[in-house]
Amino acid sequence: MSDRLLRFVPVLLGAALIAGCTSADPRAVLNPGGGNEQTAIDPVTNSQVIQGACPQVILREGTAYYTQFAKGGDGDPEKIIHQASISDTTRQCRVSGDQIVMTVAVSGRVVAGPAAKAGTVEVPVRVAVLEGETVLYSELQKHPVTILEGMPAEQFIYTNAAVTFPAVASRTAKLYVGFDPGPYNTP
Repeated sequence: MSDRLLRFVPVLLGAALIAGCTSADPRAVLNPGGGNEQTAIDPVTNSQVIQGACPQVILREGTAYYTQFAKGGDGDPEKIIHQASISDTTRQCRVSGDQIVMTVAVSGRVVAGPAAKAGTVEVPVRVAVLEGETVLYSELQKHPVTILEGMPAEQFIYTNAAVTFPAVASRTAKLYVGFDPGPYNTP
């Protein structure tokens, strides 16, 4: 092979692995065994496990954007402290015993509004796993984002590595991620 072609092999392999990790089909990840099953080693038990399906990330309508107004300024564009938006999401799953353990990552940006001041703002991010109407996991966290003086926008990456639910629900569960200005408790 030419040197030029050899430089692209790692890029192509990396792209294939990333595509497999974000696919709804668990067989999409490269499997050295050649079969239809994914195999992995559970770090807790040090035993081989068969991976279940990894639910896709879903953004519910109205949860990809969040606007924070100054006190008493709801709806007034001059009272906007910041606006946040989600630009991308991903997830990774593994089976641990009878549970699916997911790492969910959300990237986005926060844009300073007319009422903004330099400093740290918090955006409310909720991760929820539902099977039908049954809530299997739900957590709302305040994610800090620092807005620097003179910078119109800041990017952020939110990660939750503790999303856990029963493995038997992996093919029917739905994973929702988004901004939620509601109370900071889990249902």
